[in-house]
Amino acid sequence: MKIELTKVYYEEKDNIGYIVINEPPANKMTSLFLKEFTYLVHEHITQSKVKGIIITGKGRHFCSGADVDQLQEMVATNCIMSSEGDLTAYPVWYVDNRMAFDYFSQLNIPVISAINGFCIGSGFELALCSHIRICGNGAFVGLPESTFGIMPGVTGTLRYLELIGLGKSLELILNGDTFYAEEALKIGVIDGIVNKKETLTYCEKLIRFILEDDKPYSKVNVTEYIKRFNEIYYKNIE
Repeated sequence: MKIELTKVYYEEKDNIGYIVINEPPANKMTSLFLKEFTYLVHEHITQSKVKGIIITGKGRHFCSGADVDQLQEMVATNCIMSSEGDLTAYPVWYVDNRMAFDYFSQLNIPVISAINGFCIGSGFELALCSHIRICGNGAFVGLPESTFGIMPGVTGTLRYLELIGLGKSLELILNGDTFYAEEALKIGVIDGIVNKKETLTYCEKLIRFILEDDKPYSKVNVTEYIKRFNEIYYKNIE
C-alpha cells in the first residue's frame, strides 16, 4: 500500500510503515506538508496494523525545518490575543500538528528516524518524537527556532526534557543550538551514527532485529536493542 500526497507519502512494506518527507532537496515543512502529514496520521497511520515505523526524508536531507516566514505569518494571523496582548487561544491547525507529531512518541511499536543531511527545527522535532534516531555521518541537527524569534512548538521542548534534563534543554533551546551528529550523540539527542549511504538500510535491519526479540517491544529498552544489534551488524560487516 502506498499513499502519495504532494509533500509526503506513506508506504507499507513487509509490516513496516515508511513516512517519507517528499520535497527534496530541502524537504521543508510548509503549511501544505503539515496539512498532508496530519491527514496521513489521522486517516491512515492510526488505522494501520504495521509492526514498526521508519521516518525519513527523500534525497540528501531529512528536513530543513519549517518555512519560517510562512510559519510566522500563520501564527500572527491565527492566534487569538487578548486586549492586553496575551495569547488566549491557539489555532486549530497548531493543535492538530502537535497531536500528530506526539502520536509517534506514544506508540507501543518501534518508531525510528533515519536521518541524513539537515534535520533541524520542526524536522528535528518530528525525529525527536520517534523512539530511535540514527544519523548518517555528516548529519546536522538541532532546534534553532529561538534565533528566528520563535520557540519550538511541536513537542521538541518536551522531548529534549525527557532526553537530557531541564538545564541542558533550556541551554540548547534558548541558544537555538545546532550541531553535527557526533556532538548530538555525545549530548544524548540521537542514538547512533552510521555511514550516510547505509542509514536507511541500517534502520531497516535494526527495526527487524527489535521485532524478532523474544520479549515485547518497549521504548525504555532502546539502548539495549541498539547495543545488541550493533554487535551483530558490525561483526557481519567485518
